[in-house]
Amino acid sequence: MKERYQEIEEKNAKLKETLSTKKPEVLDFLERFEMSWVYHDNALEGVVYTPQELMAALRPGAVAAEASLMPIVLEIRNHKACVEFIREEAKLHGKKHLTLNMALVRRIHDLLSGNTAEAQAARAAVERRERTEKELAKEKERAGFRKDMPLHRTYFHEIAQPKDIAAKLEKLLDGTTLADFREMHPIDQAARMQYGIIKVFPFTDHSGKVGRMISNMILLRHNLLPVIVHSVERQKYYESFRGSESSFRNLFMDAMENSLDNGLKHFAELARRARAAAG
Repeated sequence: MKERYQEIEEKNAKLKETLSTKKPEVLDFLERFEMSWVYHDNALEGVVYTPQELMAALRPGAVAAEASLMPIVLEIRNHKACVEFIREEAKLHGKKHLTLNMALVRRIHDLLSGNTAEAQAARAAVERRERTEKELAKEKERAGFRKDMPLHRTYFHEIAQPKDIAAKLEKLLDGTTLADFREMHPIDQAARMQYGIIKVFPFTDHSGKVGRMISNMILLRHNLLPVIVHSVERQKYYESFRGSESSFRNLFMDAMENSLDNGLKHFAELARRARAAAG
């Protein structure tokens, strides 16, 4: 396992070095990476955005959004706001240990749900009306922990009973303060938190995204690139939560290596083309 960690770290360092420049091809790659992150993170949940919707949401200066697209555009921007939040948190704390707590989990969920003052103002500007009391009550309820065991849902592994959610999530988060967790490799930490949160499944909506955001925040704090689990792995990803944490960790590392390999191949191909054009 140590050898695999080392291999991932070496690939990560090599790609990070390439990305440290401000060349146009690097900026283009980073923009595509962010769009890919949003696309695949949602596609894993069964929500597939079109290129038009992604461009309208993430490149507002370049692409105008039609009125009919605005609800979807706002959803995508909520996701992007959460990505920016975890990046800022990673920068703020660096490699220093940050205790993962309930407030952080709720903040991430609120950002994804659009349950923030900024997101609500943006939605109000689009809808041009006040929310009804019924709508506000429904939104407040969905902002809290899950209150039922849904019969039809995206994930099909065993999840916590509603009455046990708070205690199980608290126990998982408290575990991050223990010495054995702090001494773990950051890849192990990231995999454990994602696996644990999605097994608890605390929210009706966005539990999967919350787990992935927290694991990526851990990686970013340790100067590792975020993991994008490709949507073609959706079934395998779901199945991994029916197995052990170690089996999920293997899938997690496969996704890390796949992202890194694709990035390195991309720039190697660009370099090959440049040499061919020059010679």
